[in-house]
Amino acid sequence: MSDSRPAPWLRSIVFLFISAAVGGGGWMFWQQQKVLKQTLTAAPKAKGAMVVSTAKVTKMEYALDLLAIGTVAADESIDLSANVTETVTALHFQDGQQVKKGTLLVELSAAEELAALSASRSQLTEHEREITRLQSLVKDGAAPEARLEERRTLADVAKQNILEAEARLADRRIVAPFDGWLGLRRISVGALVSPGTVIVSLDKIDVVKIDFSVPETYIGMIKEGTEIEARTEATRDRVFKGKLAHLDSRIDPATRAIAARAEVPNADLLLKPGMLVTASLRVEPRISNSIPERALVPIGSKAFVFIIAEEKAKRVEITTGRRKPGYLEVLKGLEENQLVVADGLVALQDGMVIKITGQFTGPVKAFDPEALSSKRSGESAK
Repeated sequence: MSDSRPAPWLRSIVFLFISAAVGGGGWMFWQQQKVLKQTLTAAPKAKGAMVVSTAKVTKMEYALDLLAIGTVAADESIDLSANVTETVTALHFQDGQQVKKGTLLVELSAAEELAALSASRSQLTEHEREITRLQSLVKDGAAPEARLEERRTLADVAKQNILEAEARLADRRIVAPFDGWLGLRRISVGALVSPGTVIVSLDKIDVVKIDFSVPETYIGMIKEGTEIEARTEATRDRVFKGKLAHLDSRIDPATRAIAARAEVPNADLLLKPGMLVTASLRVEPRISNSIPERALVPIGSKAFVFIIAEEKAKRVEITTGRRKPGYLEVLKGLEENQLVVADGLVALQDGMVIKITGQFTGPVKAFDPEALSSKRSGESAK
């Protein structure tokens, strides 16, 4: 039986070939790693200056914005009604009409009052004529003084009757008590009205009031004259500006809030009584150093920015304060007119050489396609 295994000399040759292959592969892998390491080490040097845009530290006003839900009320408002029970004989207004104080709006039946007024005036005329005749007779001694005094008393009674008739007549003439805008009329000519029957509403709304509540924790921060901005769902793009007019004298123990009232000009009459508004109060405004919010580099609980020092980026820790859309208040760490890096912060490190290619011009609104297109064109040109 023959031995099928290879000869010893053949096994030795195979072993040598395998060892050489393994050793060669390991040497090639080591060479590749060496080249890669050298490439990575040299990369920052070959990259050159970092391209950035900068922004200048400027002064801006920052304030706490206190938001509240409020309700619009007319500066003056009334539901016109009659003082007596009578029939409507005439209407002198149109729905929605603007009227001046004293304008006659409604007339009620007044035949009895007119007759009484006419009778009283006639009586007064008769008594005054008799007084004139008696004065000459008393002077000549042809009539007693008592008769003259009696006529004078009757004349005074007639004058009082005239005043009463005029007052009753005035109750049947309804006039506008102040300048304003009428609502929709609720009655027609011929209707029988009585006290409490609403004829029409009258509102003065060229200036309106906004009533809302303020938490008691803010009472020390607000006062009469504090600026207020109001917005409504009906006019989302419009901001109505006014001032806080009054604070209530009591705090609601259930809500721990105090009622507040602001006055807002409303020349175009867009704000209507009863509207729901969002009121914003600017509390404790102050002027501080400001930077674009995009320049901030947060690391853990700390805040940093990169400033420009000898054409290199220098990381500086800052203390931040309040915010507003697109901007950030800086309380400590920066001076006015210093330059900070606003764009190009990705991979930027302390001490890197930088190249300034532009200036920050302001935050771009997401819904402004023209501004976005302009910004992208500028970035492409760079």
